Amino acid sequence: MADVYKILGQVYPANTNETDAYTVPVPAEESVGSVDVVPRAVFQVPQTLVTSIVVCNRDSSSRDFTIRLKETSGVGDDNKELLFSEASLPATSTRILSLGLMLSSGNQIKVKTSSASTISFNLFGVETT
Repeated sequence: MADVYKILGQVYPANTNETDAYTVPVPAEESVGSVDVVPRAVFQVPQTLVTSIVVCNRDSSSRDFTIRLKETSGVGDDNKELLFSEASLPATSTRILSLGLMLSSGNQIKVKTSSASTISFNLFGVETT
């Protein structure tokens, strides 16, 4: 298994809709339909450790942000997925969230802001494959 320390995602939402910030990679398939792929893909189960999320409000007014952790890319939202819900961020300030979240293949982090083009999100962590 290899560990890659990296910037997992950088998002500056241009609207107030929920935006994908990061998705844990999905393992490569070993076959296409009933035909084996040659050479066979090495089966790997990716994991990601999200060490921190930096949230920066560039606006001159206080703004709110929401961060959601989804198990899969399924449709619909569930309140149990919320990590932060409409958390207030003062004008021109930054909040560093030290999380230590271990995510598995297909898990997603989504973000949302109360005002378009005002808050940026930077996600840092380690991808293990």
